[in-house]
Amino acid sequence: MLLGVICNRKKHLVDELQSVTHMYLEGVARYMSVQPVLIPSPMSNGGYQPDLILDRVDGILMPGSTSNVHPSRYGMEETQAHHPFDPARDEVALTTLAKALARDLPVLAICRGFQELNVACGGTLNPTVHEVDGRLDHRMPESDETDVKFGVQHRVSFPKDGYFHSLLGAQETAVNSLHWQAVERLGDNLSVEAEAEDGTIEAVRHTKASYCVGVQWHPEYQAGENIISAPLFADFERAMRAYADG
Repeated sequence: MLLGVICNRKKHLVDELQSVTHMYLEGVARYMSVQPVLIPSPMSNGGYQPDLILDRVDGILMPGSTSNVHPSRYGMEETQAHHPFDPARDEVALTTLAKALARDLPVLAICRGFQELNVACGGTLNPTVHEVDGRLDHRMPESDETDVKFGVQHRVSFPKDGYFHSLLGAQETAVNSLHWQAVERLGDNLSVEAEAEDGTIEAVRHTKASYCVGVQWHPEYQAGENIISAPLFADFERAMRAYADG
């Protein structure tokens, strides 16, 4: 089976890179029996033809990024708090999501991908959730150590009989946290599948799709050491298999 993975576009010296953080691909390689295929951001001639790719893949992974969805995509004015941006990623991600949902193609959305899913469904984002009274600071810890940056930061709870409660047989667990934006208004046809202690939405599921799940945390990091990641990747693969088998 083929898994399409959305790329970011980043400046590099005098040029730009099409990139996906290796951690995502390593997580897929360790916990899924699929072949990742990178989906680049559109070229200068707008040469992205999503249907040619979606005809061939059995699922889409929307990975995280250090950039944010441009606020114009959800009807808000740009401020400095919304930066940095990757408009090419916005284009490929939101176009791909819309077409994937129309095809009922399985989707797993992580971090920025989770936020893109909310925006694609008509939701909005808060660029500075840490400034809201009563909210936790969900931003990445300041450290040079990867284990600290991606370490457990807070707990999340799962609605009874929801996706994660059914998948894990648990009603809460601890997760990492590396985001400064958060869901403000929930998108259409999305159900809340996890919340942080402060009420921040941490996971969603598209109720009209056979499989479309988004998580704000990073399950790809040390996937074998927490109760969520391996079952999540395995269930994503199960959904891809069902799609491939028709």
